Amino acid sequence: MVHAVLSLTVVRMLPVFLAAFGVGLRSDAKPFLGWFGPRGLASIVFLVIVLREKLPGHDILAATTVASVVLNIIGHGVTANPLSTAFGAHATGDPSGQG
Repeated sequence: MVHAVLSLTVVRMLPVFLAAFGVGLRSDAKPFLGWFGPRGLASIVFLVIVLREKLPGHDILAATTVASVVLNIIGHGVTANPLSTAFGAHATGDPSGQG
């Protein structure tokens, strides 16, 4: 579970932040992209490969992948509206978040 939480936060967000360095993005855009950036499908594809090959530790990898994907769905589902609204309000200079 710890790995799943880390993969949704530090492990994902830090590379996005570093990759966006020097591209001219606003400072608030980098963590937003790191949080909402695409992920999930590659995890499932890699898991299918591991399960098909019956590699050692496949049960632990399956549990970690499932936990990561489920946490991803829940986390993004809960935060999508409020964070998108806040990001949009900040981008437009509208503190009310009404557009």
